[in-house]
Amino acid sequence: MGNFRDDLKRGEEGELIVRTYLESLGGIYHSDNKNNTHDLIMSFKEKLISYEIKTDYYVNKDRDSNNIFVEFECRGKASGIDVSKAKWFATYFFNLGEIWFIEVDKLKALIEEYTFKTTTLSGDNDSNTKGYLIPRFLFVEHFLVKYL
Repeated sequence: MGNFRDDLKRGEEGELIVRTYLESLGGIYHSDNKNNTHDLIMSFKEKLISYEIKTDYYVNKDRDSNNIFVEFECRGKASGIDVSKAKWFATYFFNLGEIWFIEVDKLKALIEEYTFKTTTLSGDNDSNTKGYLIPRFLFVEHFLVKYL
């Protein structure tokens, strides 16, 4: 469990790292967003692309769960993957220096096809945040993994 303000700050830092990575590929920053539809809009060759970005940050480097957490509910309301309008979903693993990308439609299809373990022990205190735990190394072939 975390503290919302700390989690938000780390999340925004992760969004900036993903943005910087995308800019290194020639992407042009257009905007970020503070609601639940997407986090970032970039363009490549004049085509706008939206991203949902999550930062996986754990204090102890030895505590990597080897999972990608995909939120679907928070405080009793649909959230995360269930409300995102983004084209791409990215998880930035702070302690590993890795970004795992997957198209949102492909991620939703993966979630429908497989029965992933879910958790309610995530997010800040009393948020009752629920999400899927995707064992990333068992499903790595579905993701574009970039090492920073």
